[in-house]
Amino acid sequence: MSILLTEMTREEIRRIAPGAIALLPTASIEQHGPHLPVSTDTLLCETVAVRAAQQAAPQARVVMAPTLCYGNSQHHYPFPGVLSMNSDTYQAALTEIADGLVRSGFRKIVILNGHGGNSAPNTVAALDVVNRLGLPATVATADYWGLAQAALTESGRIAGMRMPGHAGHFETSMVLALRPDWVDRHVLATLPALPEDAGVPYDAAAGAIVQAHGVWAAGPGYTDHPATANPDDGQAYLEIIVERVAAFLRAFAG
Repeated sequence: MSILLTEMTREEIRRIAPGAIALLPTASIEQHGPHLPVSTDTLLCETVAVRAAQQAAPQARVVMAPTLCYGNSQHHYPFPGVLSMNSDTYQAALTEIADGLVRSGFRKIVILNGHGGNSAPNTVAALDVVNRLGLPATVATADYWGLAQAALTESGRIAGMRMPGHAGHFETSMVLALRPDWVDRHVLATLPALPEDAGVPYDAAAGAIVQAHGVWAAGPGYTDHPATANPDDGQAYLEIIVERVAAFLRAFAG
């Protein structure tokens, strides 16, 4: 049977939902430098979600909802190709979708995120579903790179780079592994490296999250050194991430 909610009948969903995890990917349509497509976050998050759901079986029965591909990306408005919702609209939409999943019978929901601007609204939406609306569900939110952070660090493949960064070595390598035809290699080869802390006006290592006006407009729209990206690194990142997300799904299934 398919893992995709969109390929199931209502009766299949009614039967499966109470014992399954609803997996809801969230991503964005936004600029990713001059070398990657605007659907980069959506491609990566959907790929991780599908592969992790498949790998988690049979210990975890996972049903994947359609990706919420429009995210909170207003900080990228200086560039073309950004289709964004403001944070209130995005959070409301996500809450409504989660409400629909609960009404369909799901009691466990994992919101798997692939875009940094969605992280905070995802958490608040989960709180609203469980506490403000009082729906009978358990909701987990996670960035896919966050679930794999320790394993990626241990692999030694992310030393000296921003992780996840934005359209840098990390993301570009994974797109090269999945859809090399989507990468403008001629432009990629010309991109200069940026300092590791470029675009970070304060010391983020202190544990603070800093929002500064105009940071993205002042830069090239990418971080670190995308020109060093390669498909071998990308494949390794994906394998590690999928394994860790699948492990989380199995644990969450109980």
